Amino acid sequence: MRPLRNLALIGLVALSVAGCGSAAEQPTVQVLTQTTAAQTAAETPTKAPTVQAAPEVRAAEMPDPAAITAAVRSVLGTARVGVLVVDRDTGADVVAVEPERQFRSASLVKLVIAVDVLAEGPTAATRKQIAAMLSASDDDIATALWVRQGGVDLLTRSTRRMGLTGTEPPAIVGRWGDVLLTARDVAGVYDYILDDLPAADRDLVVDALAASTPEAADGFDQTFGIPTAISATWAVKQGWSNSTNDIVVHTTGLVGEHWRYTVVLLTEYPLGTRWASARKAVTAGAAVLDPYLS
Repeated sequence: MRPLRNLALIGLVALSVAGCGSAAEQPTVQVLTQTTAAQTAAETPTKAPTVQAAPEVRAAEMPDPAAITAAVRSVLGTARVGVLVVDRDTGADVVAVEPERQFRSASLVKLVIAVDVLAEGPTAATRKQIAAMLSASDDDIATALWVRQGGVDLLTRSTRRMGLTGTEPPAIVGRWGDVLLTARDVAGVYDYILDDLPAADRDLVVDALAASTPEAADGFDQTFGIPTAISATWAVKQGWSNSTNDIVVHTTGLVGEHWRYTVVLLTEYPLGTRWASARKAVTAGAAVLDPYLS
């Protein structure tokens, strides 16, 4: 609304001395010469210390970005699509389709609301509300927290805190679902959650996303996209909303062992598009990624 080497050098030196002789031969006199430690050290070549190279991170292989857009549009040809997949192990964008294009956020802004509330050290009761707002995409909780945190002021604080460059407030202050954001900014919010939140806050958010309920608090089926199409471990925030101009359906989240990948797939359709068709289109787009993320 993402999951990577040891090099060992073994030195083995063997010295073997063997001798044999007949009884008629003169006895052999062996002369032993004592060598001091200092002499040994002087005569022994000094080896440079072995420096172990940092393990190399294998670059992720990904599909042609156009294949994702084509999959979405194979269901709904009028779709506008924004995609960003980030390999968190390398920091590289491995798939990008208009990552700077703005879409209405729908419930994705609940991630931003959660971060802002957590920054104030909320009570245990509020922490439970945050978890419910994320896992069940509860709109009533989101509205209450949006108002309590100052609405646009919340957004201003958050864009500065997380370095979001493509996020803008809604034209109507109370319509938090009309916040404008980009795939790049959504990925940035996930990075902030994983890298900058205190451990307890990070775990609260990620655990709630991993426990995303099949049916949202408003009854909407939120199993589309990543939950249905991706076989790797996931923690997701879904989004859906209509306005006087369009409908948006988004699937986003953390995917893979140790949350190696951040996946953001944003879509927009003409007003009047059937929700079921939009969900199917998003799932088709996400399915293109599955062989590469599993």
